Amino acid sequence: MAEKRKDSKGRILKDGENVMPDGRYRYQYMDSFGKRRAIYSWKLVPTDKLPEGKKPDLSLREKIKQVQKDVNDGIRVDKQKTVNDVYDLWISLLRFISMSMKG
Repeated sequence: MAEKRKDSKGRILKDGENVMPDGRYRYQYMDSFGKRRAIYSWKLVPTDKLPEGKKPDLSLREKIKQVQKDVNDGIRVDKQKTVNDVYDLWISLLRFISMSMKG
């Protein structure tokens, strides 16, 4: 049986998670276009203490949940979303709903 990867606090890391040499946590995944992406955080879980001098941010596992939700909702996570992107998505959803209601 393979040894489970753990962080410096002895917590088991999930698939795609790892610890960088500077102490940050990283999650690597493939986007919908097959391109490798990564997100980073100084905290693995929300209860972790933030290192001194670092800006408050979500924990890695909170960010992973957001990415997975966006992928499931059909929102592109491969680029920054602008107000126009969200509006275009909303309009396309409205059109789809109205077309499906017509029969």
